[in-house]
This record gives sequence, C-alpha cells and structure tokens, in this order.
Amino acid sequence: MKILQKFSLILPFFLFTLFQMSLSGAEISVPRFGAASRGASREGEFIVSSSVNADIALDGGYKYSALLGFSFDARNLEKAMAYRSFGLAPMPGMTAWTSGSGSAVSEEQYLELVDNYNALVDRMNNQAVLSFRIARATIRDLFKLPLELTYFIGVADDFCSGDEFSSRFETDPIGSEYRGFFYFPEGIGGDITRQYNGIHGVRGTGFSFALSSWNFLTPLLYIYEDFSFIDPRTGLADLGHYSGDLRLLINLKMIKLEGFMGTTLAREEEPMFRGGILAWFDSGKGANFLFQCGIPGWKRGENFGIDSLYFLMEPRIRFGIMGIGLTFFYHPLRYLQVETPDERGKADINLKISAGDLSTTGVAGGLETTVQLKNENGAEFSLFISPFIGFITSGLRWDAKIRLNPLAFDHPGEILEVFMGIQSAF
Repeated sequence: MKILQKFSLILPFFLFTLFQMSLSGAEISVPRFGAASRGASREGEFIVSSSVNADIALDGGYKYSALLGFSFDARNLEKAMAYRSFGLAPMPGMTAWTSGSGSAVSEEQYLELVDNYNALVDRMNNQAVLSFRIARATIRDLFKLPLELTYFIGVADDFCSGDEFSSRFETDPIGSEYRGFFYFPEGIGGDITRQYNGIHGVRGTGFSFALSSWNFLTPLLYIYEDFSFIDPRTGLADLGHYSGDLRLLINLKMIKLEGFMGTTLAREEEPMFRGGILAWFDSGKGANFLFQCGIPGWKRGENFGIDSLYFLMEPRIRFGIMGIGLTFFYHPLRYLQVETPDERGKADINLKISAGDLSTTGVAGGLETTVQLKNENGAEFSLFISPFIGFITSGLRWDAKIRLNPLAFDHPGEILEVFMGIQSAF
C-alpha cells in the first residue's frame, strides 16, 4: 500500500513533465460549456437559481492528448454572488454561551448558535468557485500496439449514457434528453450538482485501457481508487475503496450496444457489485428505441429489489418534421455509490411532442407532459405540462421551457416555473 501511495505521488509530477515536453504545440479549446437558470415562486417570492459548467481541453494531436476540466457548480449561483458582498460574523467563543455559574446555554442562545451555523452551511454550499473536475492524459498506439492507455484524476467516464458513441465513433447523439437541470432542477436528493447521466460513473484516480483493433467494437478496463464514498457517521471522505470495471461498446449502423460490470472493494467491508446495459435500435424509417437497465450498486448482504435498479425505456418516432418520444424512468436508490432514501420508489413518465429538428433546421419546439410518481409511505403524484423551444446559433444551443403545475391548487404562485439554458453545440 505504501508503494502505491508513493507511486501515486510521483506519477503526477512525471506526467506534468511529459506534458511540458509533448504539448508545447497543444491547442486549447472549450469542448463543453453549459449554463441554465430556473425561475420559480418559493414562499411568495420569485427566486432564480442557476448552474454553470465548462471544460478546458489541451489537445496534443492523435497520439498524445490531455484534458483539464473545471466546473462552476453551485446549488444557487445568485446566492453565491450575494454572499460575495457580505462577510459572515464569527461565532462567539464558548465562554459567551455560559453564565457566570457555568450553567448550560439558554434556549434562545442555542437557537442563535444554530442560526449562525446554518448560515455558515448555506454559504459553504453555495460557493461559486472554479473547482477541479478532471485531469486526463491519453497515449494511443502504446508500444505500437492497438492499445490506448489513459491516466485520470477526478470525474471520468460515465457508463451507459450513450455519449461515448458520439465521442469515440463520431455518431449522431443517441442518449436520452430526459436528464439534466431542465428535468431534475432539484438534482438527486436535493443536490442540483448531482444529476443522472447513465447508469454509473467513474470517480477517482487510476488507469483505463482500451483495445482499438476494431472500428466497431471497443473493450475497456478501468482500475482506480474510488473517492465516491462518504463516512455516514462523520460526514468525512471515506478513502481506501478500490474499484475495477470491464466495459464493452459495440457500434453498428442500426444497433448500438454498451455493457459493463464492476466491483468495489474495501478493507473490513462487504464488496459492492454493479453492472448494466444500454441498447439502441434504429428501424431506418424514422423510429428508434433506447433501453437502459442496470444495477448502479449493490452490496453483498443487502436486500435486492426493484429499488436497486436503474431502468429507462424510450421509444421515439419521427415523421417529417414531427417527432414523438415517450420516456419511462425508474430511479435507483443508490447512484454513484451514494444511497439517497428520497429516491426510493420514484418513477417518471414523460411524453414529448415536437416539431422541427435542431440537427437539420436549427430550431425545434413542442409540448411535454410529465408525470412523476412515488410509491413510498403513501403514493405521491405530480403532473407538469411544459411548452418548450430550442434553437442553435453561433455554436450555442439555446433552450427555454415553461413548466406548469396544474395541481398546485393550494399555492397558485407555484403553478409556473421558467427554465432557460445555453450549451455548446460544436
């Protein structure tokens, strides 16, 4: 273990030296940029919350490439900007919370202390800073073999999202649009920085190996220290978990398949297992079907049930400029190694009717109807009706949506929500 720790300290310096030598003529680009805002009534006031993220890439050509990714993420960027203008007063010392006789603090003093603590927590949770996301270096044709070696630190690849086919095989996008801030403005468990994107994601420090012998098939192996775990007793990072994943992508004209299986091991803990598949079928006549199903994480000894599954099914039909898509999504209890009790028993049904095509005409609009169900401690039901429009101009995709909640009888001000966002389209 000590050898591995020393190696992990030396290797970044070695790679930095390699970058200096091999990337002197590197091109700098911004492959990913996105910003989204949501306006909604909360307790009688119209509140706007926003999120921004971006990647900065250093491209050294085909054989050597590197990526540095940074994110501007916060639960509420507007709060973050407000906090920049005001400092937070320090909490009083412990002597200020006891009487002369040394008795315990009064209820009023305790509540004031709690308010100060909550103000500090809110400030820390809404910082808008440039944060590290990913550092990745890739060497292709290693030892003159069809082998691709990647060293990564941070938020790496997402499995079974469909995005890998576009980046690796340069295909048209096949992934579901039912993801991201527009559909999950509260994020996962109330954290908007956590969003569904595929069945599992690699988060850690390690290596991936890919065989590139075939232009339609790519097997990959990931070995890494997984930093996705938090100690539930202390709230501190729980390091010392090591993961391995096998992944396979098959890219055909009418069929695209992706599958993975993996495990996570830690000392004095039961092993955790995961696996899943993505399948996409195209009829060639305007209809296609997307299927995602898997287990994001299951620990040996735990009960296995439907809440252990990530399940998404999405048939789509296009005829002329018109399109219809129906999405059914069942939320998993555990995602990215974190268990979120609020997601237990949740399911979404989304019907999308659109006119136009962003990839051809550059503009599209339509109407969505979303039903959200939760069958846990009593059934819950939500209904949203959302007209939307999107268009592409100057390398940016613009999206706007109005989400109506006709069931918000008791709170008329919460019937309407407004969404607007931009993202890179190049």
